[in-house]
Amino acid sequence: MPRDTSAAAQAASPPRAAAGDAHRHRVEMAARILAGTLGAYGLTVQLTVVLSFLVARAGMARVEAVTAATLASFAIFAGISMAAFHTRSAARAWLWLTITAPPLAPLDWGLGPVR
Repeated sequence: MPRDTSAAAQAASPPRAAAGDAHRHRVEMAARILAGTLGAYGLTVQLTVVLSFLVARAGMARVEAVTAATLASFAIFAGISMAAFHTRSAARAWLWLTITAPPLAPLDWGLGPVR
């Protein structure tokens, strides 16, 4: 069977370089999606805990402080997720998330309720 050399057949199969670019783009998007969802969720949880402790220490009742921080967490998550998609690369988004998260862990522990 002769090989189809028509323009339609050549357009249907991308050249090797384009296939590599497509793969790189898919990996970049997958990393960005993970940063915008799971990374944003992890950072939001830490920020919500710190915020609830700070608001409770400012004089609000614990239950109200947790409720207020939880309500604020929806806006925090949206902002972090949008920032992850706004960065120039997924690596920058992950770098930003990994630099921001570790300092919050000691704050979570240090601001926690004393028993």
